Amino acid sequence: MQTKIILLSGKGKFAQFIYNGVNRNYEISKVIIEQNEDYKALMKKRMRRIGRIKVMGQIMFSKFIVPRLIKKSGARAKAIIREHKLEPAKIPDDKIINVTSVNDQATIDLIGNIKPDIIIVNSTRIINKAFLNSVKVPIINIHSGVTPKYQGYAGAYWALVNKDKENCGSTIHFLDGGIDTGAILYQGKINVTDNDNYITYNFLNLALEIELLKNALADIVNKNVNKITRQEKYKRWYEPTIWEYWINRYYKKVK
Repeated sequence: MQTKIILLSGKGKFAQFIYNGVNRNYEISKVIIEQNEDYKALMKKRMRRIGRIKVMGQIMFSKFIVPRLIKKSGARAKAIIREHKLEPAKIPDDKIINVTSVNDQATIDLIGNIKPDIIIVNSTRIINKAFLNSVKVPIINIHSGVTPKYQGYAGAYWALVNKDKENCGSTIHFLDGGIDTGAILYQGKINVTDNDNYITYNFLNLALEIELLKNALADIVNKNVNKITRQEKYKRWYEPTIWEYWINRYYKKVK
């Protein structure tokens, strides 16, 4: 009996790379794409958590630094795509289902009707307890950081800032009620060159994550799962502020 797998993802081209990379080995039945969370509401929630000044610095980083890095990263990103044979082809239209939010009851009902055996999660909003309590199949998350040390955003970037190359990489883990706290299935590290930066770290992570994800799927399908639970507690990381980025670039040479 064929294993039924669905990919639950935020919007963006990385969903295409993941779909094509996994679909070579394990057919993905459906790709459920959620709409982006309202940016202003997201920033307001973050301000309550970490403060207005820090969030304003992150917004400035996203507005003024990230577009420049994307522009400068084109050739390097293409080289990574070629080297790792990443496939950017569009996901077939008949595979895609668009939803407003992964946490809507309509999405939960949709998944119930599909009856998947495994769910892969990539770059969605935080999945709530109602979803987790309703969906009784293995849910595995793709995280661009080595957990538990680098939970949240930009794990590879912060590992390099902290001179922690051994923890500059990605994690495939089971989803639980926390943020990037689930039992670990696979982890690996990326090899960063002088030509890489905040943008291309993501492409290196992506190539690694697809390979780790296929290993995790093989283990689940073959009922040979070895998971690691870690209890250590670390801070949650976010995008750098514009001033953190320039300080780290000047003093620590992390781009």
